[in-house]
Amino acid sequence: MARQQRDLTREQTWRRHIEQHRSSGLTIRVYCAAYQLRETSFYFWRQEIAKRDRESVAQPKSAPAFVPVAVIDPPAVSNETPIDIHLADGHRVRVRAGCDRVLLADVLALLRQSMPEGRPC
Repeated sequence: MARQQRDLTREQTWRRHIEQHRSSGLTIRVYCAAYQLRETSFYFWRQEIAKRDRESVAQPKSAPAFVPVAVIDPPAVSNETPIDIHLADGHRVRVRAGCDRVLLADVLALLRQSMPEGRPC
C-alpha cells in the first residue's frame, strides 16, 4: 500500500499548537477547549510529530544539500558572467548580473517546495 502524502500545512499547525501548549502552562484539556481542538487529535498529533522527528533524525540524508565547488578558470569579466545553479533533478537556473535578489529568492523557494520531500534543491 502506498504511503499517504503528508499534509505539511496541517503538520505545521499542530506543531505550533503543541509548542504554544508547552509554553502556556495550561493542561491539555483547558488548552484544547480554549482553541476548540479535540483532545484526541492533540494527543495523536503530539505522538505523530514526535515519531516523525525521530524518523527524520534516524534516516541518513541521501545527498548533501551543498556540494563542494571548484573554480577552474576565473571569469574574464566577473560582473557579466552568469551564475549557473544546478538542481538535484538535473534542471539548471542561470542567474545574470543585476538579477533582482527578491525575485531570485522567490524562484528558488518555489523550486525547493516542488522537490520531493527530503531531496535538496
